[in-house]
Amino acid sequence: MRVLVVGASGFVAKHIYQALKKEGYEVEASSREWLDFRGLSCSNDGLVGRLREFDVVINAVGIIAQVGENSFEQVHTIAPIALFDACKKAGIKRLIQISALGSQSGTTAYHTSKDRADHYLRQSGLSYAILHPSVIYGDDGKSTALFQALASLPIAPIIAEGQQLLQPVRIEDMVQTVKRVIVSKEQKIELDVVGERAISYQDLLATFRKWLGYESVRVVSMPTVGTNLIGKLLQEPTICQDNIKMLEEGNHADVAPLADFLGYAPIGIRENLQNTEASNAQKLYASLYLLRPLLRLVIGLVWVWSGIVSLFLYPRPLALDLLHEIGIVSGFDLPMLYVASFLDIVLGVLTILGYRLGVLLKLQIVVIGVYTLLLTLLAPHYWLHPFGPVLKNIPLIFTIYILMKLERYR
Repeated sequence: MRVLVVGASGFVAKHIYQALKKEGYEVEASSREWLDFRGLSCSNDGLVGRLREFDVVINAVGIIAQVGENSFEQVHTIAPIALFDACKKAGIKRLIQISALGSQSGTTAYHTSKDRADHYLRQSGLSYAILHPSVIYGDDGKSTALFQALASLPIAPIIAEGQQLLQPVRIEDMVQTVKRVIVSKEQKIELDVVGERAISYQDLLATFRKWLGYESVRVVSMPTVGTNLIGKLLQEPTICQDNIKMLEEGNHADVAPLADFLGYAPIGIRENLQNTEASNAQKLYASLYLLRPLLRLVIGLVWVWSGIVSLFLYPRPLALDLLHEIGIVSGFDLPMLYVASFLDIVLGVLTILGYRLGVLLKLQIVVIGVYTLLLTLLAPHYWLHPFGPVLKNIPLIFTIYILMKLERYR
C-alpha cells in the first residue's frame, strides 16, 4: 500500500512516516510546500497526477501560531480543502486528517480553522478518518520540551489555580491509531485521541518535575497580560493568548471509543512517566531550554547597552583616545565612533528579535575577535586593566558560541 504523509517536518508526521516505513509500507513524506497550496484548485492536474501514485493520504500539516503567509486559515482550512478535492479527483482510497481535540467546540482561530476543514471532509464523499488528538507528547516533541522546561524552573508559572484539564497522549499511541485506521474497513471514522485519564495543568508540571528528579513543584499564578509579547521574545509560539484560552476551555475527552478501536487503553502520562527514568541528557535539555532565549536576550542587551554607553554616556575624549591608540587618526575618529556604536546597537536589536540568528551570532564572534586582536596588537596594556575590558571578551565569545549550539536544537 502506498501512503503519502503531508507535513514531513512536523513531530507527528515524522513518527508516522518512520512507523509506516518500518511496517513495510511504500511511504513518502512531503512538506506542505511540496503541494504548494497557494492559489491551488482541485483542477490542478499536476497535483492530481502526483496523488494518483498513492492509496492513502495523511494530512498532518498544522501550525500552533500564525507567521507571515502561514495563517491558520491558509494552513488549516484552505490548503486541506484543496487537498481533499484533489484526493477525490485522484481516487484516493482513504484520507486521514489529523485535526485537534476540541476543534468542534473551541472558539480560537486555531480550533475553528481546523473545524472548517473537518466539516468539509465529512461532506466530501471520500473515505476518511478524522483524528482529534490532545497534546501529543514524546521525546522530541516541542510541547513536551516546553512542559519539561517549565517544570524544571524553581517556581513554575500557572494560569489561575492551574486546574485546567489536559489529557496528553503518547506519540506511540497516536501512531498506532493511524496504523489501525489504514487497515480498517470502516468508511468514516472520527476519534478523539487521548491518554487514559485527564490531568490538571499543575499536576502535569508536578509529574514532569518529579520525573526530572526535582523536589515538589512550587507555582505562582501569572497574569496573562503581555503573553503574546513574552512568547515572541522567547520565540515560543505556544506561549500566546489563544493557547491560554484553549487551556482554559479544557482539552480532555472520553478514552473509551479510542480504547475500543485500538483494543487497549492508551496509558496516561503520569503512569507512563512512572515507568520510565529521565536520562541525564533529558534533564540537561529541560534545564537549558528556557535559558536559550534568555541568553539571547542578555547578549542582545549587552550589545545595545555597549552602543548606548559608547555613544552617549562614556566621556567622549576618552573614547576618542582609545581609537587613537589603535591607529584611527583625527578626522576619522568621530565617524568611526558613531559607526561602531551604531553597529553595536543594530547587532543587539537584531539579536533580541532573533533575526537570522545563526548568521548574526557568527558575525558577533568575528566583530569581537577583530576588536580583541586590534587591542592585543596595538594597545596590549588593556589586557592588564583591572576591570578586564579585553579579558571579558573571551567568556563573551564562548557564551555566544554556546548559544549558537543551543539554537540548533530549539
